[in-house]
Parts: sequence; structure tokens; C-alpha cells
Amino acid sequence: MQIRPLQADEVDALVDDLWLPFAEEMGDIDDYDALAEDVDVRAEALDYRSEQVEAENTRTFVAVAAAEESDSAERSLRGYVTVADADSPPVFARGSVAKVKDLYVAPAARGEGVGTELLERAHEWGRDRGCERAALSVHADNDAARSCYESMGYETRYLKLDRPL
Repeated sequence: MQIRPLQADEVDALVDDLWLPFAEEMGDIDDYDALAEDVDVRAEALDYRSEQVEAENTRTFVAVAAAEESDSAERSLRGYVTVADADSPPVFARGSVAKVKDLYVAPAARGEGVGTELLERAHEWGRDRGCERAALSVHADNDAARSCYESMGYETRYLKLDRPL
């Protein structure tokens, strides 16, 4: 298994093999994250992910299985994490934060430590950029993800509440 930055020519595979299944899983957990039916979700995701490959303050790392680990002769994407650095407002006595925006591991690779390796790489990227902390959001009902994050030292700092208007 290798953890490395996403390459521009892998955006299609990322969206098709990892992001769309991730988005569908999140929609299954909570209707709040259901995908829109009136837009070309794949095309929008491809545009967004392509822009991120070039962004200075954002990085997507992929877990790539070596050919001998994969069912096919090619290397395959097993998971990904997207992280962005964000400055804290100057009124707070804290430095910049590495915000983990997405983390997803393909079902066939779960339980192998892929998520932990991806998060560790995101943390390393944040430290290299001078970030003092890492932060992320997780669905309240996503017990597996919460357990992983808590085992890596993440603590609940805020609770997000919303309601229909």
C-alpha cells in the first residue's frame, strides 16, 4: 500500500470508484447529504476534484494498492483523504488548522488500517505547512468513523445543530 498525492489523470477514478460511493453512503446515513437529482453530480464532482488537484492550500492523498495486492493487473485506489489548511481568525490564540474535508476507504479495504494511514498522511501534510491542529466533521451516526477518529486522539469540540425552516 502506498499513500501519495492524487494525480490529475486519476480524478475520474477517484470520483467513480471512491467519491460517488462515499457520497451515496453518507446519503444513506442521513438524508441531509442525499445527492441532488437535478444536476450532473459526476460532472460537478469531476470539476471540483480537478480544481483541488491544482489548489495550493488543499491536497488529496490516495491509498494505492500495488499490483500484487489488487484484483487487476493495474494499481487501484483503495481510499482517499482531502485536507485543507485554514488560518484561524487573528482574534483567537490558535494557529492554522489542517481541516480533513473527506476521508473514505473502499469497503474491500476496510479494517486494514488504510483510514489510519490516510489520516496520518493528512496530519503530516498539515504539520509541514505549519498547522497546529487537525479538525474534521463526522456524522453523529457514523459509529465506525467516530471510533477510528477517537482512537487517533480526536475529541468532540463542537456539536453542529440545524433544523428546517
